[in-house]
Amino acid sequence: MRALGRKLVQSNLPHLNAVILNAGIGGWTGLNWPLAVWTILTQIRQATAWPMFKLGAAGLITKPQFPQSRSSLGFEEPVLGEVFCANVFGHYMLVHGLMPLLRACGPDLPGKIIWTSSIEPSDYNYNPNDHQGLKTDAAYEHSKRLTDNLALSAGDQPCTADSVREYTATTPSTRAGSTRAELSAPVFHLGHPGVCTTTIIDIYAILMPFYTLGIYLARWCGSPWANVTIYKAALAFSWLAFAKPAEIKSKEFAYTGSNKGQVKWGSSTTRWGSTSVKPTEVQGWGLNGTGKPFTDTWWAGHVGRKYGAKDATVEDVEEFIATGATAWKQMEQLRKEWEARIDAYEAKQEKPSSNGSLL
Repeated sequence: MRALGRKLVQSNLPHLNAVILNAGIGGWTGLNWPLAVWTILTQIRQATAWPMFKLGAAGLITKPQFPQSRSSLGFEEPVLGEVFCANVFGHYMLVHGLMPLLRACGPDLPGKIIWTSSIEPSDYNYNPNDHQGLKTDAAYEHSKRLTDNLALSAGDQPCTADSVREYTATTPSTRAGSTRAELSAPVFHLGHPGVCTTTIIDIYAILMPFYTLGIYLARWCGSPWANVTIYKAALAFSWLAFAKPAEIKSKEFAYTGSNKGQVKWGSSTTRWGSTSVKPTEVQGWGLNGTGKPFTDTWWAGHVGRKYGAKDATVEDVEEFIATGATAWKQMEQLRKEWEARIDAYEAKQEKPSSNGSLL
Protein backbone atom coordinates (compact mmCIF):
# COMPACT_ATOMS: atom_id res chain seq x y z
CA MET A 1 0.00 0.00 0.00
CA ARG A 2 2.81 2.40 0.83
CA ALA A 3 4.60 1.62 -2.42
CA LEU A 4 1.44 2.27 -4.44
CA GLY A 5 0.77 5.51 -2.56
CA ARG A 6 4.31 6.74 -3.17
CA LYS A 7 4.19 5.79 -6.84
CA LEU A 8 1.02 7.83 -7.37
CA VAL A 9 2.23 10.78 -5.29
CA GLN A 10 5.51 10.85 -7.25
CA SER A 11 3.67 10.66 -10.59
CA ASN A 12 2.57 13.65 -12.66
CA LEU A 13 -1.05 13.40 -11.51
CA PRO A 14 -2.12 16.90 -10.44
CA HIS A 15 -4.65 15.59 -7.89
CA LEU A 16 -7.15 12.82 -7.16
CA ASN A 17 -10.78 13.86 -7.19
CA ALA A 18 -12.09 10.64 -5.65
CA VAL A 19 -10.89 7.33 -4.27
CA ILE A 20 -13.46 4.51 -4.14
CA LEU A 21 -12.56 1.89 -1.55
CA ASN A 22 -14.24 -1.29 -2.72
CA ALA A 23 -15.04 -4.37 -0.65
CA GLY A 24 -12.46 -7.07 -0.13
CA ILE A 25 -13.30 -10.55 1.17
CA GLY A 26 -16.08 -12.18 3.14
CA GLY A 27 -14.30 -14.73 5.34
CA TRP A 28 -17.16 -17.19 4.92
CA THR A 29 -16.78 -20.96 4.90
CA GLY A 30 -20.16 -21.86 3.39
CA LEU A 31 -23.90 -21.58 3.80
CA ASN A 32 -26.48 -23.14 6.06
CA TRP A 33 -28.49 -24.52 3.15
CA PRO A 34 -31.66 -25.59 5.02
CA LEU A 35 -31.93 -22.15 6.62
CA ALA A 36 -31.12 -20.46 3.30
CA VAL A 37 -33.89 -22.31 1.46
CA TRP A 38 -36.44 -21.75 4.23
CA THR A 39 -35.82 -18.01 4.65
CA ILE A 40 -35.74 -17.37 0.90
CA LEU A 41 -39.05 -19.19 0.47
CA THR A 42 -40.76 -17.45 3.41
CA GLN A 43 -39.21 -13.93 3.52
CA ILE A 44 -37.28 -13.39 0.32
CA ARG A 45 -36.83 -9.62 0.61
CA GLN A 46 -35.31 -9.92 4.06
CA ALA A 47 -33.35 -13.10 3.29
CA THR A 48 -31.54 -11.57 0.31
CA ALA A 49 -30.74 -8.21 1.95
CA TRP A 50 -30.02 -9.45 5.48
CA PRO A 51 -29.12 -13.14 5.17
CA MET A 52 -28.88 -15.18 8.35
CA PHE A 53 -27.51 -18.30 6.69
CA LYS A 54 -23.87 -17.45 5.97
CA LEU A 55 -21.27 -19.44 7.90
CA GLY A 56 -18.13 -17.52 8.85
CA ALA A 57 -14.75 -18.42 10.31
CA ALA A 58 -13.29 -16.74 13.38
CA GLY A 59 -9.61 -15.89 13.84
CA LEU A 60 -8.54 -15.55 10.19
CA ILE A 61 -5.22 -13.69 9.98
CA THR A 62 -3.11 -12.36 7.13
CA LYS A 63 0.20 -13.72 6.00
CA PRO A 64 3.23 -11.94 7.53
CA GLN A 65 3.66 -8.44 6.11
CA PHE A 66 7.47 -8.55 6.21
CA PRO A 67 9.85 -11.17 4.75
CA GLN A 68 10.39 -13.92 7.29
CA SER A 69 13.59 -15.32 5.78
CA ARG A 70 15.79 -12.79 7.56
CA SER A 71 17.18 -13.76 10.94
CA SER A 72 15.74 -10.73 12.69
CA LEU A 73 13.48 -7.82 11.82
CA GLY A 74 14.37 -5.99 14.98
CA PHE A 75 10.76 -6.19 16.17
CA GLU A 76 7.99 -8.74 16.62
CA GLU A 77 5.29 -8.55 13.97
CA PRO A 78 1.77 -8.72 15.47
CA VAL A 79 -1.07 -10.48 13.70
CA LEU A 80 -3.54 -8.68 11.45
CA GLY A 81 -7.12 -9.84 10.98
CA GLU A 82 -7.47 -10.97 7.37
CA VAL A 83 -10.99 -9.64 6.75
CA PHE A 84 -10.26 -6.46 8.71
CA CYS A 85 -7.10 -5.83 6.72
CA ALA A 86 -8.68 -6.52 3.32
CA ASN A 87 -11.91 -4.58 3.93
CA VAL A 88 -10.77 -1.69 6.12
CA PHE A 89 -7.16 -1.32 7.21
CA GLY A 90 -5.50 -1.78 3.83
CA HIS A 91 -7.73 0.94 2.35
CA TYR A 92 -7.12 3.11 5.40
CA MET A 93 -3.35 2.93 5.01
CA LEU A 94 -3.47 3.54 1.26
CA VAL A 95 -5.65 6.63 1.52
CA HIS A 96 -3.38 8.20 4.13
CA GLY A 97 -0.52 7.82 1.68
CA LEU A 98 -2.59 9.55 -1.02
CA MET A 99 -3.33 12.67 1.04
CA PRO A 100 -1.01 14.95 -1.01
CA LEU A 101 -3.13 14.14 -4.09
CA LEU A 102 -6.47 14.43 -2.31
CA ARG A 103 -5.53 17.70 -0.60
CA ALA A 104 -4.46 19.20 -3.94
CA CYS A 105 -8.13 19.47 -5.00
CA GLY A 106 -9.66 22.92 -4.90
CA PRO A 107 -11.94 23.96 -2.01
CA ASP A 108 -15.02 24.06 -4.27
CA LEU A 109 -14.52 20.40 -5.26
CA PRO A 110 -12.58 18.76 -2.42
CA GLY A 111 -11.18 15.27 -2.78
CA LYS A 112 -13.59 12.46 -1.90
CA ILE A 113 -12.87 9.34 0.12
CA ILE A 114 -15.72 6.96 -0.73
CA TRP A 115 -16.00 3.93 1.54
CA THR A 116 -17.84 0.79 0.46
CA SER A 117 -20.12 -0.65 3.09
CA SER A 118 -22.96 -3.18 2.88
CA ILE A 119 -26.70 -3.21 3.49
CA GLU A 120 -26.11 -5.91 6.12
CA PRO A 121 -24.34 -4.69 9.29
CA SER A 122 -26.26 -4.17 12.52
CA ASP A 123 -25.33 -2.24 15.64
CA TYR A 124 -24.11 -5.37 17.41
CA ASN A 125 -21.66 -6.39 14.70
CA TYR A 126 -18.77 -4.09 15.66
CA ASN A 127 -17.14 -4.72 19.02
CA PRO A 128 -14.54 -2.05 20.01
CA ASN A 129 -12.91 -4.61 22.31
CA ASP A 130 -12.30 -6.85 19.30
CA HIS A 131 -11.34 -4.10 16.88
CA GLN A 132 -9.98 -6.40 14.18
CA GLY A 133 -12.85 -8.88 14.43
CA LEU A 134 -10.63 -11.82 15.32
CA LYS A 135 -13.06 -13.33 17.83
CA THR A 136 -16.24 -13.20 15.76
CA ASP A 137 -17.50 -15.55 13.07
CA ALA A 138 -19.11 -12.51 11.39
CA ALA A 139 -15.87 -10.71 10.52
CA TYR A 140 -17.33 -9.33 7.28
CA GLU A 141 -20.29 -7.69 8.99
CA HIS A 142 -17.93 -6.50 11.74
CA SER A 143 -15.71 -4.79 9.16
CA LYS A 144 -18.68 -3.17 7.44
CA ARG A 145 -20.16 -1.85 10.69
CA LEU A 146 -16.70 -0.45 11.49
CA THR A 147 -16.72 1.20 8.06
CA ASP A 148 -20.10 2.77 8.86
CA ASN A 149 -18.79 4.04 12.20
CA LEU A 150 -15.68 5.57 10.65
CA ALA A 151 -17.28 7.20 7.61
CA LEU A 152 -20.42 8.57 9.27
CA SER A 153 -18.65 9.95 12.36
CA ALA A 154 -15.93 11.64 10.29
CA GLY A 155 -18.04 14.72 9.66
CA ASP A 156 -18.27 17.75 11.89
CA GLN A 157 -17.96 15.86 15.18
CA PRO A 158 -15.81 17.31 17.97
CA CYS A 159 -14.96 13.91 19.46
CA THR A 160 -13.51 12.57 16.18
CA ALA A 161 -12.03 15.83 14.88
CA ASP A 162 -8.49 15.31 16.23
CA SER A 163 -8.20 11.77 14.87
CA VAL A 164 -9.62 12.74 11.46
CA ARG A 165 -7.30 15.76 11.30
CA GLU A 166 -4.26 13.58 12.02
CA TYR A 167 -5.33 11.01 9.46
CA THR A 168 -5.97 13.52 6.66
CA ALA A 169 -2.78 15.50 7.28
CA THR A 170 0.26 15.04 5.08
CA THR A 171 3.61 14.04 6.56
CA PRO A 172 7.17 14.09 5.17
CA SER A 173 6.75 10.36 4.47
CA THR A 174 3.48 10.73 2.54
CA ARG A 175 4.58 13.85 0.66
CA ALA A 176 7.50 11.89 -0.82
CA GLY A 177 8.92 15.00 -2.42
CA SER A 178 5.53 16.28 -3.64
CA THR A 179 5.40 20.03 -4.26
CA ARG A 180 1.63 20.17 -4.74
CA ALA A 181 -0.18 22.92 -2.90
CA GLU A 182 -2.58 21.83 -0.14
CA LEU A 183 -5.84 23.51 -1.11
CA SER A 184 -8.49 21.62 0.86
CA ALA A 185 -9.15 18.75 3.24
CA PRO A 186 -10.83 15.67 1.75
CA VAL A 187 -14.39 14.70 2.61
CA PHE A 188 -15.77 11.27 3.49
CA HIS A 189 -18.69 9.53 1.81
CA LEU A 190 -20.29 6.13 2.37
CA GLY A 191 -22.12 3.90 -0.08
CA HIS A 192 -23.30 0.34 -0.54
CA PRO A 193 -24.13 -1.74 -3.65
CA GLY A 194 -27.36 -3.28 -2.38
CA VAL A 195 -27.67 -6.93 -3.40
CA CYS A 196 -26.07 -8.22 -6.60
CA THR A 197 -24.58 -11.38 -8.01
CA THR A 198 -20.86 -11.64 -7.32
CA THR A 199 -18.43 -14.41 -6.45
CA ILE A 200 -17.61 -13.03 -2.99
CA ILE A 201 -19.65 -15.98 -1.69
CA ASP A 202 -18.06 -19.18 -2.94
CA ILE A 203 -20.87 -21.37 -4.30
CA TYR A 204 -20.92 -23.94 -7.07
CA ALA A 205 -21.20 -22.50 -10.57
CA ILE A 206 -24.30 -24.61 -11.26
CA LEU A 207 -26.10 -22.69 -8.49
CA MET A 208 -25.31 -19.20 -9.82
CA PRO A 209 -28.45 -19.02 -12.05
CA PHE A 210 -30.61 -19.83 -9.01
CA TYR A 211 -28.72 -17.22 -6.98
CA THR A 212 -29.45 -14.65 -9.68
CA LEU A 213 -33.10 -15.71 -9.95
CA GLY A 214 -33.50 -15.32 -6.18
CA ILE A 215 -32.38 -11.69 -6.32
CA TYR A 216 -34.70 -11.02 -9.28
CA LEU A 217 -37.59 -12.51 -7.29
CA ALA A 218 -36.72 -10.27 -4.33
CA ARG A 219 -36.84 -7.25 -6.66
CA TRP A 220 -40.18 -8.29 -8.16
CA CYS A 221 -41.50 -8.72 -4.60
CA GLY A 222 -40.60 -5.09 -3.89
CA SER A 223 -37.09 -5.06 -2.45
CA PRO A 224 -35.47 -1.75 -3.48
CA TRP A 225 -31.99 -3.15 -2.87
CA ALA A 226 -32.13 -6.10 -5.30
CA ASN A 227 -29.94 -4.68 -8.07
CA VAL A 228 -28.93 -8.09 -9.46
CA THR A 229 -26.13 -6.81 -11.75
CA ILE A 230 -22.89 -5.23 -10.60
CA TYR A 231 -23.47 -2.44 -13.14
CA LYS A 232 -26.61 -1.30 -11.34
CA ALA A 233 -24.97 -1.91 -7.96
CA ALA A 234 -22.16 0.52 -8.82
CA LEU A 235 -24.55 3.46 -9.29
CA ALA A 236 -24.19 4.91 -5.77
CA PHE A 237 -20.40 5.00 -6.05
CA SER A 238 -20.36 6.49 -9.54
CA TRP A 239 -22.80 9.16 -8.43
CA LEU A 240 -20.83 9.98 -5.27
CA ALA A 241 -17.62 10.25 -7.29
CA PHE A 242 -19.02 12.59 -9.96
CA ALA A 243 -21.72 14.59 -8.13
CA LYS A 244 -20.89 18.07 -6.93
CA PRO A 245 -21.16 18.75 -3.18
CA ALA A 246 -24.28 20.88 -3.67
CA GLU A 247 -25.99 18.08 -5.59
CA ILE A 248 -25.27 15.57 -2.82
CA LYS A 249 -26.57 17.97 -0.16
CA SER A 250 -29.66 18.71 -2.26
CA LYS A 251 -30.53 15.01 -2.54
CA GLU A 252 -29.94 14.54 1.17
CA PHE A 253 -32.32 17.38 1.96
CA ALA A 254 -34.94 16.01 -0.43
CA TYR A 255 -35.00 12.67 1.40
CA THR A 256 -34.36 13.68 5.01
CA GLY A 257 -35.42 17.31 5.29
CA SER A 258 -31.93 18.18 6.50
CA ASN A 259 -28.39 18.37 5.17
CA LYS A 260 -26.54 18.54 8.47
CA GLY A 261 -25.32 14.96 8.68
CA GLN A 262 -23.63 12.13 6.82
CA VAL A 263 -25.68 9.66 4.75
CA LYS A 264 -25.08 6.08 3.71
CA TRP A 265 -26.09 6.07 0.04
CA GLY A 266 -27.31 2.85 -1.56
CA SER A 267 -27.83 1.71 -5.13
CA SER A 268 -31.52 0.97 -5.63
CA THR A 269 -33.61 -0.57 -8.41
CA THR A 270 -37.37 -0.67 -8.97
CA ARG A 271 -39.33 -3.77 -9.94
CA TRP A 272 -38.99 -2.76 -13.60
CA GLY A 273 -35.25 -2.07 -13.50
CA SER A 274 -35.10 1.71 -13.08
CA THR A 275 -32.15 2.72 -10.92
CA SER A 276 -31.62 5.50 -8.40
CA VAL A 277 -29.53 6.39 -5.36
CA LYS A 278 -31.31 6.38 -2.00
CA PRO A 279 -30.33 6.99 1.63
CA THR A 280 -30.07 3.90 3.79
CA GLU A 281 -30.94 3.39 7.41
CA VAL A 282 -28.01 2.68 9.73
CA GLN A 283 -28.89 1.28 13.14
CA GLY A 284 -28.16 3.86 15.82
CA TRP A 285 -27.63 6.59 13.22
CA GLY A 286 -30.85 6.69 11.25
CA LEU A 287 -30.67 8.36 7.85
CA ASN A 288 -28.32 11.23 8.62
CA GLY A 289 -27.57 11.29 12.33
CA THR A 290 -30.17 13.86 13.28
CA GLY A 291 -32.29 11.51 15.37
CA LYS A 292 -35.31 12.45 13.28
CA PRO A 293 -38.02 9.75 12.89
CA PHE A 294 -38.45 8.55 9.33
CA THR A 295 -41.22 5.92 9.47
CA ASP A 296 -43.13 7.82 6.78
CA THR A 297 -40.32 7.85 4.23
CA TRP A 298 -40.13 6.27 0.82
CA TRP A 299 -39.84 2.65 1.86
CA ALA A 300 -43.09 2.59 3.92
CA GLY A 301 -43.19 -0.32 6.28
CA HIS A 302 -40.70 -3.15 5.92
CA VAL A 303 -40.16 -3.20 2.16
CA GLY A 304 -36.64 -1.74 2.32
CA ARG A 305 -36.03 -1.93 6.03
CA LYS A 306 -34.77 -4.72 8.23
CA TYR A 307 -37.43 -6.42 10.35
CA GLY A 308 -37.45 -5.02 13.87
CA ALA A 309 -35.59 -1.84 12.99
CA LYS A 310 -36.43 1.25 15.03
CA ASP A 311 -35.90 4.93 14.46
CA ALA A 312 -32.64 6.17 15.97
CA THR A 313 -33.10 8.41 18.97
CA VAL A 314 -30.84 11.31 19.90
CA GLU A 315 -29.29 9.05 22.55
CA ASP A 316 -28.64 6.34 19.93
CA VAL A 317 -26.87 8.84 17.72
CA GLU A 318 -24.71 10.04 20.61
CA GLU A 319 -23.70 6.44 21.35
CA PHE A 320 -22.96 5.84 17.65
CA ILE A 321 -20.67 8.88 17.53
CA ALA A 322 -18.92 7.81 20.75
CA THR A 323 -18.26 4.39 19.22
CA GLY A 324 -17.00 6.11 16.08
CA ALA A 325 -14.59 8.19 18.15
CA THR A 326 -13.23 5.02 19.78
CA ALA A 327 -12.89 3.35 16.39
CA TRP A 328 -11.02 6.36 14.96
CA LYS A 329 -8.57 6.39 17.87
CA GLN A 330 -7.89 2.68 17.45
CA MET A 331 -7.41 3.04 13.70
CA GLU A 332 -4.99 5.92 14.14
CA GLN A 333 -3.02 4.07 16.80
CA LEU A 334 -2.79 1.01 14.58
CA ARG A 335 -1.75 3.11 11.56
CA LYS A 336 1.04 4.83 13.47
CA GLU A 337 2.30 1.51 14.88
CA TRP A 338 2.47 -0.09 11.45
CA GLU A 339 4.03 2.96 9.82
CA ALA A 340 6.73 2.89 12.52
CA ARG A 341 7.39 -0.78 11.75
CA ILE A 342 7.59 -0.08 8.03
CA ASP A 343 9.96 2.85 8.64
CA ALA A 344 12.18 0.64 10.82
CA TYR A 345 12.20 -2.10 8.19
CA GLU A 346 13.04 0.31 5.37
CA ALA A 347 15.81 1.89 7.43
CA LYS A 348 17.26 -1.55 8.10
CA GLN A 349 17.15 -2.37 4.38
CA GLU A 350 18.99 0.81 3.46
CA LYS A 351 21.67 0.59 6.16
CA PRO A 352 25.11 -0.19 4.64
CA SER A 353 26.84 -3.30 5.90
CA SER A 354 30.53 -3.39 6.92
CA ASN A 355 31.61 -4.35 3.37
CA GLY A 356 29.63 -1.50 1.79
CA SER A 357 26.73 -3.59 0.48
CA LEU A 358 23.09 -3.07 1.38
CA LEU A 359 21.47 -5.43 3.86
